[in-house]
Amino acid sequence: MRDILPTLVRWRSEGRRVAIATVVEVRGSAPRDPGATLAVNDRGEIAGSVAGGCVEPSVILETQEVLDGGSARVREYGIADDEAFEVGLSCGGTVGILVANLDTSLLPELDEAVRADRPAALTMTASGPALGEQHLHNGSEGPVAQLLAAGQNTLVDIDGETVFVHSLARRPAMIIFGAIDHAAALARVGKLLGYRVTVCDARAAFVTRERFPEADELVVEWPDRFLKSAQIEETTAICVLTHDQKFDVPALIAALQTPAVYIGAMGSKVTTADREERLRANGVGDAGIARIHAPIGLAIGARSPEEVAVAIGAQIVEATALARRRATDEAGAVSLLSTS
Repeated sequence: MRDILPTLVRWRSEGRRVAIATVVEVRGSAPRDPGATLAVNDRGEIAGSVAGGCVEPSVILETQEVLDGGSARVREYGIADDEAFEVGLSCGGTVGILVANLDTSLLPELDEAVRADRPAALTMTASGPALGEQHLHNGSEGPVAQLLAAGQNTLVDIDGETVFVHSLARRPAMIIFGAIDHAAALARVGKLLGYRVTVCDARAAFVTRERFPEADELVVEWPDRFLKSAQIEETTAICVLTHDQKFDVPALIAALQTPAVYIGAMGSKVTTADREERLRANGVGDAGIARIHAPIGLAIGARSPEEVAVAIGAQIVEATALARRRATDEAGAVSLLSTS
């Protein structure tokens, strides 16, 4: 939805009627995750995607039927049979797709929230007589708040109705401590992954726009002081690349007092072991030590700053995915897909 929102806003300004098809559930392997959206207007123009092309023709026909006066519906697409031309998912999974007319009156407020980087959730009733009905929420309470905080899209039960919560969370923050070459590479990876990137170092001479053109924010401050005043959310990734005890030990202690989904610290195994001793001496227990990914990044044999940045980015993706699954479980996710 976020990717095609500018197009939807333009279509509304042109007076177009719009139907949307949204992936509301995935079982097994599928090209797109829940929340992937395809839109079709009454001129036949198309925006977005729900399955990378493999079921799009069928889904477009469904949206056109809805635009022509048909009722909202949920369609299930599974693995294709032995005939390669059968409509289905060649990757072997199953997806549930909700097709309904878009309530375009919600678009201005939704667009304003996204532009201002404020969290908002579009909920869509996925069963019963109100099938397809849409509402906008700021996620102030209940399961919508849990899912929005984690940036997760899923089906939940709300007051006896199956509802799809499409989270349009604010851009997650990536905070990088240590103005080194690895930080510059990681800032590029962070931007690619959709993060709002902050680079922080106490040494002003190193924190320059020339060295970090990809960063959204440059801060000259001691890392622990910065963390005490920064707004850290459940989606925030904190990367300590200083590998200098006078910087990273206080920074990690401060980071462990936040709800950040990811905390990683650079350093060799020897440096990591020494740092762990210092952290324990400062009162950090086993649970805190376990939250720190150190040495930082997946063990893929990375050597250059760019390779290390990719390894860190992959580890952040992994940690975030685990957190999203936990949020889905806690919110009480439900299913529409058949069990056969």
